Amino acid sequence: EAAKEDIQPLPVRLAEADLDKGKTVAKKCVACHSLEKGQGNKVGPNLYNTIGSPRGHAQGFAYSDALKAKAGAWTAEDLDAFLAKPSAFIPGTKMAFAGLASGKERAAVIKYLNALSDSPKALPAP
Repeated sequence: EAAKEDIQPLPVRLAEADLDKGKTVAKKCVACHSLEKGQGNKVGPNLYNTIGSPRGHAQGFAYSDALKAKAGAWTAEDLDAFLAKPSAFIPGTKMAFAGLASGKERAAVIKYLNALSDSPKALPAP
């Protein structure tokens, strides 16, 4: 069953994702990241308003050269790949987190992170 959930396309996982579950799973993130608007960076950057923002958008955070070299804005698809295994998506990233193996958990976190914005973005629909 777990393997089946992980092969579901991201739009399907996002449609089924539970915001409260995302908030719970995101507790793993707060060891290194702040989540609220206006909070400072920690070991990692503040994650408020991440989806749709350029990579490396948190003011005052010293991003790795590898992340700075990866142009573009954070999309739900990019976050899914990054959260699965940060070092595979951005080789040379300073983020030491091993990743979230569960596609269902990644979708829930993405849905939650999207809600942490003054203007949440439309997520991919199935």
